[in-house]
Parts: sequence; C-alpha cells; structure tokens
Amino acid sequence: MYLNHPDTAVRTRTAKYFCDLVDFCADLGGKIIVVGSPKQRNIIDGVSPQQAWDWASATFRDSVKRAEDRGITICFEPLAPVETNFINTAADGIRFVREHNSPNFKIILDVKAMSSESKPIPQIIRESWPHFAYFHANDVNLKGPGFGDVDFKPIAAALKEVGYNGVVSVEVFKFEEGAEVIATKSIEYLKRTFA
Repeated sequence: MYLNHPDTAVRTRTAKYFCDLVDFCADLGGKIIVVGSPKQRNIIDGVSPQQAWDWASATFRDSVKRAEDRGITICFEPLAPVETNFINTAADGIRFVREHNSPNFKIILDVKAMSSESKPIPQIIRESWPHFAYFHANDVNLKGPGFGDVDFKPIAAALKEVGYNGVVSVEVFKFEEGAEVIATKSIEYLKRTFA
C-alpha cells in the first residue's frame, strides 16, 4: 500500500483498501479511522511534491465518499519530518483534507508530531479547529502523557477552549514501564490535567 506511489496499480490497490477499511470500521460500529502510515507516503525520489500531493488526494477520493455514506470520519495524521517527508504540519494536513470538501475527512492532532512545529501546540490546536476529529496525547520522548517534559495543561485548556469533545487517546512507542503502568499513569495524569 502506498498513498502517492508512481505506480497506478499500487495507488488503485491502496484506494480500494481504504474503502474496505471504511466498510470494516462501519460494520464493527466504529466511527473514526486514523491514517498515519509515514513510510507508505514518503515522496519517492523522482516524484515532485505536487505530483505526490495530487496522487495522494486522488487515492482518498473514493474512500472519503464511502465514509460519507457509512458515517465514518477518516482522520489524516500530519507527522514530524523525522517520520515522513509528506505533510508535516497541521496546516498542511488541513489544506490536504479540505480539498475533498467533506465533513468526513479531517485530521488528527498528535502532540509528539506538533512538537516538531515552530508554533506552540495550543496555537496549533486553536488554528486547526474545527478540522481535527481525534487527538493523540503522547510525549516527544515516545512515552505517554506525564512521562516526559510536555506540559499538557495548556494543551488541555486549548482543547476545552475550542470545544473539542472527541477522543483523547494515549499513543506510546516505548513500553519499558509495561502496559498496565503506562495506561494507569497516563489516564491519571490526563484526568488531573483536564479537571
């Protein structure tokens, strides 16, 4: 699978897969699909940024329509430049999803990814509303909220300010403390922060 691969057959297969994911999510009673996939969207050598953008946008065309029909929201994830060279800021992510002019195609905001931007995270949250429909709470140290130096109080305040009432999920990539400790401490920290 690859969003913006030069091979039309690869993009066609990827587009069909996203339609299948929308159906699968709806069949299970889900509401949101998060699309990160940094290695399946890197701009390949010899492909211009505009061509990669156009191909990726076309890859989502059918699945966005299917999401509208099935009541699913697809959330595209802007990621830091260390992870991918395609759509690295919330602003670029919003520009990308808005091309489809659909309430069912939004972005997800991720604290670790937003930490790579030049703007403060609360500002990004305010500028991104109402174009995001999911939120990852994580730290730049690849651990959960409260396990690192990111102060989530202004982040929580910005989410409340814009009226976000969606999911705030914990996404971690380092598991030394174990799943139970990570889950318990993260939820305790978030409850205190959002209180």
